[in-house]
Amino acid sequence: MCQKRQRRCPALLEIPEEALEEWARAAMFEEVRSCRGRLGGRTTLHRYGRGHFSELAKASKLRS
Repeated sequence: MCQKRQRRCPALLEIPEEALEEWARAAMFEEVRSCRGRLGGRTTLHRYGRGHFSELAKASKLRS
């Protein structure tokens, strides 16, 4: 997991490069949208760790 606001993390910089390669292989718009969604999820996962998503789910559940 990255330290918050660390912008030069090698692993974090590699994620968009991999996404770009995946987008280049995409043949349909739906595949591109899926790749873009994964990019956001992978970036958030790397930056904040696995616990971030469960905390979001708990907060959402409490608001409902």
